[in-house]
Amino acid sequence: MKKLLFIILLCPLLSAAQNAEPRFDNDTLYTAGGYKIYKGQTLQLANGTSAAGYFKFIRFHYSMSRNDTYILQNSIILVDKLRNFKNLGTDNYNIRISGTATLKDGKKIPVDMFMDFEKAITSFDGMPGELTVAEEFKKIRYETPKPETKKQTLPAETKESGDIKKLLVADEIKKLFDLYKAGALTKEEYEAQKKKLLDRQ
Repeated sequence: MKKLLFIILLCPLLSAAQNAEPRFDNDTLYTAGGYKIYKGQTLQLANGTSAAGYFKFIRFHYSMSRNDTYILQNSIILVDKLRNFKNLGTDNYNIRISGTATLKDGKKIPVDMFMDFEKAITSFDGMPGELTVAEEFKKIRYETPKPETKKQTLPAETKESGDIKKLLVADEIKKLFDLYKAGALTKEEYEAQKKKLLDRQ
């Protein structure tokens, strides 16, 4: 009885764990966050995230002979066909979507495009998502940490190098004292030079 109860309680956890990875089943794409893309669905695009307004994660298929994806900003895509689901590695999934785009000016155009859907859905490296979905479907994505630039530090002064420095200063002071005794320096000049040497330690 305990085993049966354990299996019943474990089943939902197993199914949730299985659904964590994106998959493509029966003409429906299931994203990591639980968002579904299927034939007949309308997708709401946001803005392209490149500086020029192009989409980084949504590209026209080469057969369309165009790359001006900025025209798709804030458009609606009616999905007609999904195919070529690929896992390109490191949380980078791709699918080909064909359908009709209604542009923001109301004009309709056929589209055949590739979408890196996980990156298009979620915020990536501080940029907003290119595909508009409800917050509940957005998988948390952490920004790529930027490498820290370390400040150059001078090596700590060793006891030995400190002792040598003191000996050199003492030697310089002795030379100054000899010049003072010989009458080459006044007492004020000797004291001023001596102070400078001591301050540099």
